[in-house]
Amino acid sequence: MKQHVKRILLAGVLATLAAQGAGVHAQAAPRDFPYPIKAGLSAIVKISGGDDQRATVRVGNGPEQLLGSFDNDAIDQMESVDIDHDGYRDLVLGQSGGSTQLIARLFLYRPASGAFQEIRHPDPASPCRGFINPVIDDKQALIRVGCRYGAASNGTEEYVLRPDGTAHATTWTTQAQFGLENEPAELTYRFREDGAIARIDIEGEGSPLEGGTVPVGKLDLYDTPDVNDRPAMTAAEGEHLDVVALRPRDWLQVRYTSKTAGEVLKWIRYGDLRVDKHQLAVPAPQGGLALELADTLADWNGEDGGLFMLSVANTGDAPAALKAPRVWLLLTSAQGDRIVHPLYQRDGDTLHPANPLGFARDPVVWAPDEDGKPAYLVNDNGYGSVPFLPALAPGKYRAAAVLTDPGNLAQPIVSNDIGFDYPLPKRPPAAQ
Repeated sequence: MKQHVKRILLAGVLATLAAQGAGVHAQAAPRDFPYPIKAGLSAIVKISGGDDQRATVRVGNGPEQLLGSFDNDAIDQMESVDIDHDGYRDLVLGQSGGSTQLIARLFLYRPASGAFQEIRHPDPASPCRGFINPVIDDKQALIRVGCRYGAASNGTEEYVLRPDGTAHATTWTTQAQFGLENEPAELTYRFREDGAIARIDIEGEGSPLEGGTVPVGKLDLYDTPDVNDRPAMTAAEGEHLDVVALRPRDWLQVRYTSKTAGEVLKWIRYGDLRVDKHQLAVPAPQGGLALELADTLADWNGEDGGLFMLSVANTGDAPAALKAPRVWLLLTSAQGDRIVHPLYQRDGDTLHPANPLGFARDPVVWAPDEDGKPAYLVNDNGYGSVPFLPALAPGKYRAAAVLTDPGNLAQPIVSNDIGFDYPLPKRPPAAQ
């Protein structure tokens, strides 16, 4: 084992236990490995057990101390390195996982007591959910973590080691896929000294919150992440907010400084950052293109019942290209509140004058969603099903379709609107 290690990336350069002449996997006999703590002070690490292994350590002639039990994979990597820079080498034990991942546990040697203290990973909700492939900084008490779970799914974490042996997060990075985006956004979590999230930077091509600046004329802020909650206040274009939490179905919790209420925590919908719903006129032809939404939502009889039917026509004199069209619903409640709901993307096409394009003819079905709960779903371009409507409160609504094409259409195109009652009729089960 190396005697002088300044910086280690466990997935790549740790000496393996097998390289020391002791195959670890599937062996039940105890194995002893020397562990240098400091000049004149050494220890022996013992690993025993089969599938479920125990690691103990004996410093000099002292008593044997239990480090911990290790389930599933065998302990196959070990290193000594001064994690907290106190002059004494600490201990890293690793278990090799899939895709070159190394799951590590870190143990500080405490010279005052001669005992070991495990550095606990502070948050199982982090991107890597543990000390995966850790890098120990050679100048300060920093631990950097990196993991990969797929071609477009990876994470990094950075922790400062406190004198009491606890790890405090400074930054996390990971990805999130928001509604109707082609690529996942890069998220950078930044933490305060007390461990609270200072902000989450959402980065990537076309990010709607560059620098935390409100990009739409008026942004609704809610007390709860619920489409049925009426807006509590609004933020204006150019004002600043910090994202501090995310919730599935594209809700973002933000910290916003109101001129009247001071600093408050509110919720916003991601779609409201993409579509300026308060500026949309129904209908609003733009650039010679017009949308037509068929009034079929209340008809659930026969094969054509419950259809979402949408067409787009070019009323101009020249062909018009749609490059990456996205379809949204603009819902208006009986109280006049507007909700932007993402549906799906469609393939690009060129629209010629007087030649309408059937953009959607998709049945709306009542079926289990990805969580197994019944919901109104619509076919997503043959790739699966997506929620046709959010979980609205019962009542009367109006719906218009909205067409956007980032980088191509200057303004969204809005269809005529239709009325419907929620809940919609549920399609009866097919005859057996």
